[in-house]
Amino acid sequence: MVGKVAMTMTMRCGAFVPLLLVGAAYVAPANEPYRWFPEFPAAEELLVVPFAGDPREGMVLEGVAGLLGKAAIEGRTRTLLWEDLPNDGYQWWFASYVADHAPKVTHASLDEAVRRAVDLGVVRGYVLYDYDTSDRPLHSAGPMDASANVATALVAREAAIPVCVDIEERYRGLGLARVLDVRGMTEEQCLERYGDGLATNALGMSDPKARNARSLMIAMGTAVVSGVGEAYGAALRRCEPDSPVIGWGCGSEDGITSLSSRMGLFQTATNWCHNLTVLAEEDGFDLIRPWKPPAKQASTARHRANLTLTDGDNIQWLMGNFMGGSEARFYYANPHRGEIPFTWGIPGPGLAQLSPRTLAELFSTATPNDDFILYSGGGYFYPDLYGSDRPEADALALHARRLRAYCDLTGVRILAFNFMDWDGADAMRACEALAKSIPGLLGILAFQYYPYPAGEGRVMWVEGAEGDRVPVVSCAMTVWAQTGRERDTTPAAVAARLNEVAATTESSVSWVLVHAWSYFRPADPSADLLAEERDVAQDGSTPGSTRGYEPALWLASRLGPDVRLCSAHELLQAVRKAAP
Repeated sequence: MVGKVAMTMTMRCGAFVPLLLVGAAYVAPANEPYRWFPEFPAAEELLVVPFAGDPREGMVLEGVAGLLGKAAIEGRTRTLLWEDLPNDGYQWWFASYVADHAPKVTHASLDEAVRRAVDLGVVRGYVLYDYDTSDRPLHSAGPMDASANVATALVAREAAIPVCVDIEERYRGLGLARVLDVRGMTEEQCLERYGDGLATNALGMSDPKARNARSLMIAMGTAVVSGVGEAYGAALRRCEPDSPVIGWGCGSEDGITSLSSRMGLFQTATNWCHNLTVLAEEDGFDLIRPWKPPAKQASTARHRANLTLTDGDNIQWLMGNFMGGSEARFYYANPHRGEIPFTWGIPGPGLAQLSPRTLAELFSTATPNDDFILYSGGGYFYPDLYGSDRPEADALALHARRLRAYCDLTGVRILAFNFMDWDGADAMRACEALAKSIPGLLGILAFQYYPYPAGEGRVMWVEGAEGDRVPVVSCAMTVWAQTGRERDTTPAAVAARLNEVAATTESSVSWVLVHAWSYFRPADPSADLLAEERDVAQDGSTPGSTRGYEPALWLASRLGPDVRLCSAHELLQAVRKAAP
């Protein structure tokens, strides 16, 4: 940053404390990062509205935020909208943003914000839809009224906020006119009728019941689909290769992601994100300082093991409950963080664009024992499927070239991917394409969609840039509750397995994943190895249960002298040193 003061947060006993630092100038890498998402100009005025807990009001809020963001990109306004969330993370990002840009902060009700957008010439009316009231669980497939998605797709075209019929009179009372009625219109019909006017460099996907992240879809003018039915495939086919899917859809994770992967698009897991049209700010790369891996620690232990916690390219989690909020104590705000070498898988390229303040905060508050890898390198997709339905586009090669600059920007040169078949020919071709495009890539960490440790710790090698050989290290074990699988098990059982491997192997390494969402309960060291998961509800309701970083500490405490925990960087360096 040049001429700006950045507010960052230092961690003290699990809480973040504001600290003002003067930043050094950002030096762009030789290969300037490609942007999948727009930059939003810094606000001269921020309209701060209360959190919208009612999704019907939330749709209106997202509409106003999206239209203001679109107008800002086009140079028609410098007024943006901020939703005031009861989450520590978002409170920190807001304070930091205001400290840097000094906008006029105007507190307003949602309806006052609508009137302000009308006065600015950004909103001229509303698009009417029916809110989906089915008993279908959120993000599940099934019968639905998708007219909310149709309305969202057409908001930018009509310069009109999405309003459901339940609250239509409220906005008619504000003087807004109905400019379009999409009740009864399907996503397929919307694509057929209006598709030519919708963006092809991104796709919006959302449960019609959910409101989050629609502001970014609106600002980018994307089509919006639920992920169910023919519309999803048609919407993917019309998009350019290596484009993002904003939000999250309905149906199974692998079903949604397999189809987008085959078409050469990646998921972003942004369906619970807020305030993207503010936080995806221009010059956001200025906030990020390249991170430096932890120093190697001297040891005579026979076996190195790395513990990595990640939920993949989950941008919404990193922006919210990973660092702040009610669940942060399980993760980056755990008061014991830093006591053991530990690796965090992060969505680096996504955060660098959509919330660079979050990424900068991760790096600036890291302890000497904190280590980072880039999960998927830009989004959630299966590399062995990426672009397979339109091979002429070579989406993976395109993605690999774009990814290189984000390795330079973040300083992280380890990638982790979720494969359908981790050691298949298609997976190895994908790894080689990535390795050849990223000079200095230390390695690729590989796990399989099901089961994660299908590779049992085996190592494959691919050709990299400038004649380098790059290791592809598979997951050996996972700390994962109640799966019934031998290699997905409790902290105690994983520790016992590591001790056994160390006792029977001359020199070796193990990459271990810590499942982010599994709850465990402390058990006496004399108890059997599965006691930590027995009778533990996975909704967090069991007294004394916890997840994330704490179970990793229990695992560490059970390791014998022949096993040493290390960073992912050190583990891969050891693999390279022992290369055949």
